[in-house]
Amino acid sequence: MSQTVPVWFDALHVGEVAVGEDGALGFAYTPEWLATEGAFPLSLTLPLRSSPYPSEVISPWLANLLPEEEQLSILTRSLGLARADTLAILNEIGGDTAGALSFGVPSERTAWTYTPLTDFYGIDDPEAALERHFDDLQRRPFLVGEEGVRLSLAGGQKKSALAVLDANATPVRRLPAEGDVLAIPRNGAPSTIILKPDNPILPGIVENETYCLHLAQEIGIIAAATTILPAGRRKAICVLRYDRRISRTGTLQRVHQEDFAQANGVPPGRKYERGTVPGPDLATLLRTGRHLPPADALSLLDQLIFNILVANTDAHAKNYSLLLPVGSGPRLAPLYDVSTVLPWPSVVQYLAQNIAGKKRKPGDVSALHWDAIAATVSYRPADVRKRVQELVDRFVAGRVMVTAAVKTMPGSTAGYVEEAANLIEENALRIAGRLRKAP
Repeated sequence: MSQTVPVWFDALHVGEVAVGEDGALGFAYTPEWLATEGAFPLSLTLPLRSSPYPSEVISPWLANLLPEEEQLSILTRSLGLARADTLAILNEIGGDTAGALSFGVPSERTAWTYTPLTDFYGIDDPEAALERHFDDLQRRPFLVGEEGVRLSLAGGQKKSALAVLDANATPVRRLPAEGDVLAIPRNGAPSTIILKPDNPILPGIVENETYCLHLAQEIGIIAAATTILPAGRRKAICVLRYDRRISRTGTLQRVHQEDFAQANGVPPGRKYERGTVPGPDLATLLRTGRHLPPADALSLLDQLIFNILVANTDAHAKNYSLLLPVGSGPRLAPLYDVSTVLPWPSVVQYLAQNIAGKKRKPGDVSALHWDAIAATVSYRPADVRKRVQELVDRFVAGRVMVTAAVKTMPGSTAGYVEEAANLIEENALRIAGRLRKAP
């Protein structure tokens, strides 16, 4: 690997990650980027400036762009690289990452190509090709090693980043519709959707997460657009990438983003509060909202309340994100990665962050705990309690419509949808009941 790895926004040279003789990393913006109108920072921890940043600032930010756990182990074995060599891994696979940046080589629009899954696997049936793709991901995450394919998504879950092409083979930013084609991005081309296939360890996860995100939208919380895609004997939740947009000229563009682990300078191994070295707590997550417009800061509180009401115990620091679009300040990203843990008793039932100093199950959160949450960001406790009750009321009012919509999606299993809906409503009403007992 070279001693520096360039960072690109399309063909614009944003900066350089340098490797010192001792192996420590450093990052510096280029003068050209600093002089670019509308230039955005990589992170809240990396504001625009001419002087370089040390390893303790750039290293955790970079690590959060990579997959985790088994996915990272398989990927690094395929590449012949050490798991700890974050920069070398990004130099290999960092062509299309979370957000707007590419590593190693620029994303030149003239070089972008897309290969339909049916062509890639030589299978005429789109569902069968998608099923084959999911099988392929088991042995080579993100198609690592395939010529022209340089993709990376954070997290430990098996997933894929693809693009939706219309009848004219043009990439479009929408969930797949009749006549559209799913394709593999190559040569720096951006993906437009993320697919997360079913998981036998978590039966019903596809319907579960789809229901949760549709429920969020129904009650007024901005959430990632989703649907269910059948794939032969399998299925997947299909998530429209919110870090992509269509420009005024009709071209696909990346939008920069970072998760709250990156925004608070912690590596992915510290995305949970509890551990040997604690990660961000509730106060830290909510105070990150101070970088946002007031309306977005309140939306962040709504996201946190929603995660508690649906019992999403995996709502760690990487499950909240900021958008850092060209020419404007930070905004809150839509809600994403939400599922209720209640159908799976063997999965951790405690929230990812402590409330009032202790780990707690979602259904045990009471009025005093909401008051403690309010105190972390100096909100009026009565206002927070009122907002919790408003969202619970909306849960109940929207349940029938959302359940029906998700049950009718191709590939959906009605029983899993109804199970998620029932358990979520029971949990929300339990919390509302404890809310009413407050003095």
